[in-house]
Amino acid sequence: MISQKLLLQVNTDSFVSFIWVFLLMGLILYGQRIQLFLMLRKISKDVNRLEKMRNDSKIRITSSFKEINDNSKTINEKLDRIFDSFVINPIAMDPKGIIDKLEHLLNIQESMLKDEIRSLSDDVNDVRASQLQNLLEIGIFLNTSYKIVRHFYISGKKTSSAFIIATLQMILPQIMEQSEAYFAAIHPIDQRKTIGDGLGPLIASRLSKNSEKKEIVNNTTLNEIEYEGRKLFIVRAKGPGGQVGKPGEAIKQIIDKNKDISLIITIDAALKLEGETSGEIAEGIGAAIGGPGVERFKIEKVASDNQIPTFALVSKMSEKEAITEMNEKIKESSEKIMEKVKEVIINNSKENQKIIVAGIGNTLGIE
Repeated sequence: MISQKLLLQVNTDSFVSFIWVFLLMGLILYGQRIQLFLMLRKISKDVNRLEKMRNDSKIRITSSFKEINDNSKTINEKLDRIFDSFVINPIAMDPKGIIDKLEHLLNIQESMLKDEIRSLSDDVNDVRASQLQNLLEIGIFLNTSYKIVRHFYISGKKTSSAFIIATLQMILPQIMEQSEAYFAAIHPIDQRKTIGDGLGPLIASRLSKNSEKKEIVNNTTLNEIEYEGRKLFIVRAKGPGGQVGKPGEAIKQIIDKNKDISLIITIDAALKLEGETSGEIAEGIGAAIGGPGVERFKIEKVASDNQIPTFALVSKMSEKEAITEMNEKIKESSEKIMEKVKEVIINNSKENQKIIVAGIGNTLGIE
């Protein structure tokens, strides 16, 4: 009896050992394939999500364009062509003059989008045209993101390349976060609601109060006011359309006419780091301005040439908060930054001096 139990136990142990050996050999031989399969399955879900956002955004953007032109066929053909458009960055082998080349290309792209909108309706006003232009930029971004991710997904699947698949999996969370943010921005932009990125222009507008406003360069305005014995030149993009203007060029022109500028203050939204609180205020040195870098270069160049100190005040927020409707935390931070601006002016300048205050950002919904 004992020998039978012992024999049964030995047979059971042998069978279990055999199973473990079989599983171990399977993992050794097919472990990478299993891992790639699971990674591709996860990436596939994100690709499908990107495709849905791309398609849904096109439907919603098409609906907005139908308000100025009810010809669905013309709009669909135009949007398909625009969404597939691209800008080729200037060659960087010889970096001299690259900023001027980049600015030239961006001006052409902006002009092209405006012309496409005007071709659908001659009656569309500047404010609505700028909103539609922002929607087109969202459509281009979502379409491009989807096609790039799909390309690497198909390439990785076709070649079974662990390097391509792993690289795509690592960067995909950031791409998805950006795409979700852009997709969420469609509604507030279409409804002309002030977005988080409008923080700088909002503060500039409040600081200007009822002073006279003039357009100093394309889509960029200037207000001149007196504050505590100082003369302030307040620069921001033209509202209430979704403009960002050319603050760098505006500041350059102001300094060319006023060589005695003693201080430049830039106010902008800034992407927060993980763990930071939305609406948190930070102070720094330099030009607080995002984008491709053309306007920032102009501010840095003219400030450096004339030895003018540059101060930066920012409110921290996520990318989604920056391009969707401004929330209460950001609104509250704008009040605090207003006081900070006044404090920086008093502490870093004297009476009778001239100061530039630039509210950087999108002026959607801001007069």
